[in-house]
Amino acid sequence: MVTIKDLAESTGVSRGTVDRVLHNRGRVAPEVKELVLAKAKQLGYQPNRAGKMLAARKQPHKIGVILPSEGNPFFADVIRGMSDADEEYEEFGFSIEIIEIKGFEQKLHIEAIHKLKEDGADAIVAATIDSEEVIKALEGTKLPFSAVNSDISSESRLCYVGPDYYGKGTLHAGLLAITGGERKGILILKGSSWMKGHDEIIKGFRETLERRSVITGPVMECETGDDDSRAKLVVQQELSRHPEIDTLFISTAGIVGAVAGTDGRDMLIFTSDDVETTRNLIRSGRIQWTVCQEPYRQGYESIRRMQDYLIDGRLPENLITENIVRIKENLL
Repeated sequence: MVTIKDLAESTGVSRGTVDRVLHNRGRVAPEVKELVLAKAKQLGYQPNRAGKMLAARKQPHKIGVILPSEGNPFFADVIRGMSDADEEYEEFGFSIEIIEIKGFEQKLHIEAIHKLKEDGADAIVAATIDSEEVIKALEGTKLPFSAVNSDISSESRLCYVGPDYYGKGTLHAGLLAITGGERKGILILKGSSWMKGHDEIIKGFRETLERRSVITGPVMECETGDDDSRAKLVVQQELSRHPEIDTLFISTAGIVGAVAGTDGRDMLIFTSDDVETTRNLIRSGRIQWTVCQEPYRQGYESIRRMQDYLIDGRLPENLITENIVRIKENLL
């Protein structure tokens, strides 16, 4: 078994320096840190996990969570996964505090970050907006943090657990292409341009549409804040202005409201995510397909990765969840 002593001897640094690198404590020169981590990986170093778990009992850890989940049923399974991971490690002193936010107002997300810090969180797992101010707030806590469901543009975040949104967009466009015929116009609904994932799915969709040449009319984007009432109003307004639109892509939440906004018009409608209201609309024939993204796994793995990091100090790897197509014939 490889020990800290072995790593110290093989890298030519002190045991104390190796310990600081492995447990992310104190200041170590970047080149030394890189050397130690590379050698640890090469030699297959495994920390004494049992001892670490026992130590965790004496020093409880709280993981703070931020989710834009209020009014969005998608996140119910994310929270369920997080709760299961929390329960598994509860006896070792772990707990989670979840702050649920409605929508994507930057101020609310920053306030949530500050509250978790004040409440004594040891780390943060966040599905939050990708803005300079929010990232600055996260980095300013000096806490380890990771992204779940939608990534953020920070080199400081430990890992990302969530879907390949660009790939999800290309999948939607590919499915649209094989339905046959040219579409006269398409309306795309998304939650918010603040969310990196929301932009990525539209980018993948649009670029694939251009390659497949399936649209002859306008392609329009509107934000709904993942809110059903707003989605309904947006759809009604856009269909009134552009009656030629025959395709509706609801890329995030607000699905029930958006479908209601079509007023029963004969349209090709497809969506993201797998919640009961969407399943019912697929069964009734109003929605043709949806692309799901393993929300339970996102919640569970995001917490487990942070728990393992707090125990072992090992940098967690990204996890990209599966994009799964559901139609009437394969609904669970």
